[in-house]
Amino acid sequence: MSLRVRLAAFLAAAVFLAFLVAAGVSFFATQVALEDSLEEDLVQTATIIAAQEGGSGISLGPTLGNEVELGSSIQEFNAQGILIAEEGPDFTNVLLPGERAVVATEGLNAPQKHLWNDQTYLSYTLGTSTGAIRVARSTASNQDLLDGLQLGLIRFGVVAAGVAAVAGVALARYIIRPVTALTEVAEDIAETGKLERRIETERDDEVGRLAVAFNRMVAALATSRHQQHRLVQDASHELRTPLTSLRTNIEVLEQRGSLLDADQREELVGDIKVEVVELSELVAELVNLATDEHTAELAERVRFDTLVAEAVDRARRRHDWMIESELEPCEVIGRPGMLDRAVSNLLENAVKWSPDGEPIRVVLEAGTLTVHDRGPGIPANERDKVFERFFRTMDAQKKPGSGLGLAIVDQTVTSHGGEVFVLDSPDGGAAVGFRLPGVRLV
Repeated sequence: MSLRVRLAAFLAAAVFLAFLVAAGVSFFATQVALEDSLEEDLVQTATIIAAQEGGSGISLGPTLGNEVELGSSIQEFNAQGILIAEEGPDFTNVLLPGERAVVATEGLNAPQKHLWNDQTYLSYTLGTSTGAIRVARSTASNQDLLDGLQLGLIRFGVVAAGVAAVAGVALARYIIRPVTALTEVAEDIAETGKLERRIETERDDEVGRLAVAFNRMVAALATSRHQQHRLVQDASHELRTPLTSLRTNIEVLEQRGSLLDADQREELVGDIKVEVVELSELVAELVNLATDEHTAELAERVRFDTLVAEAVDRARRRHDWMIESELEPCEVIGRPGMLDRAVSNLLENAVKWSPDGEPIRVVLEAGTLTVHDRGPGIPANERDKVFERFFRTMDAQKKPGSGLGLAIVDQTVTSHGGEVFVLDSPDGGAAVGFRLPGVRLV
């Protein structure tokens, strides 16, 4: 069963159920009102007759014609409970058990229902000084009204349910129109692989939000696919150079190894080692870029100054370099492994560009990390590109590297809600760093 049919059926059932409740309340209220009206009429008739008789025991006369025309059976009993006069339709000529107590007491009893000649009667008995007056009337007319009302309510309920079903179909069609469009677009994307399709909607309800969310998801998927294709293409280009160099050097070593002297062989092996190191670093950076930052590591509270200090110590030992640090104690919510990688990449970039013997300065203040070097700096027209994958300035192309280090920094910082920057350093080189949100000083 389709969603449209289910919605229409649900709406029709809901309307019919609501109608049943309302009809039941209306029917019960009408029934009570009719019974109360009949009881009131019987009491009023008996009271009028008793007043006319004056308790004298005079038989009923033609003055009671109006009450008789109302369809009432009017009976007068003496003090012994014997019927002495009656007018109107035939009714039992004996007092019923609940009525005998009011004879000659001027009392009254509550209206009672009796079955007589296959009809239901409602009677009311009023005691007089000489006996009792009883007024009874058939409830057939009331029942006819109730039966007619019941039939009318049923017919109206069926019509209302039908109208609700038709309206439900139209409403369901309007509601699920974006869902139908979404299904068509999703099926088309699954079949063709084209991510350019979008759902056009101007609605601001939940279904409209679903359409907007779907469009965003498809756009993000298209961006991800584009970045994936670009990463694969760029990676294949970057991998080609070290692999070609390795293959060439290995072939030379294999074919002419016996003709090379010790220095030539050592130089050739050294080149192979350098290419292997660069290839290993490139592969590691590619894996880092391809890792989904949302599932690779859980976020936690991190002492950011301690993390930076440990990265600085490693860089000092690895490169035997002077690195000065000014670290303000602070905490951030983040993924420690990714943040450590980003800080290490900034330090590696500074070491690569700093002249031999020139110190590097690392400053952490209010959650903003800045690494100052004393190199040639970064031209203003290239600062927006240094964080792109595989981008390398003209000067950088003369140095080893893949152009992925700062791209990893940008990806990590962006995933943490921060931003990267490149400035001129007062030390004479470049000041490269990033700032993170939600920093708490300690």
